[in-house]
Amino acid sequence: MPTVKYGSTVQVHYTALRKNGAVVESTAGGDPLRVTVGLGRVMRGLEEALEGMSAGESKRVTVPPDKAYGRRDPSAVSRFSRESAPIGGSATEMQQEVVDQGTTDEFSFVSTDKGVSLDRNPQLAGEEIVLQIDVVEIEHT
Repeated sequence: MPTVKYGSTVQVHYTALRKNGAVVESTAGGDPLRVTVGLGRVMRGLEEALEGMSAGESKRVTVPPDKAYGRRDPSAVSRFSRESAPIGGSATEMQQEVVDQGTTDEFSFVSTDKGVSLDRNPQLAGEEIVLQIDVVEIEHT
């Protein structure tokens, strides 16, 4: 029976969960995801977990942050006082300006009494992710 290896193209159903069980994303109820192992288009932990699996096989793995959405980078967080914040002092104004500029980067704003923070880390950076993986088909090995 063929198994998934580097360069294989496979169709998989997967569910990504936080450690507390909250679903991050899932292909359940939809079409399977088509992945070519090694291209780096999906999280590295998913690609590595697929290697050695066969069609019809299921697996549950815990992926460390560096093989999921990355570690949190403190230098990706910018803090501004309300007076020195670019584009006005509110998080809403800053967020709207970034969206209007057409960025596709992931970011979040947090507004407090002390000022505004812009966080360019992925929302799930620094978190372990649990993957439930089901190999539907191996197209090419």
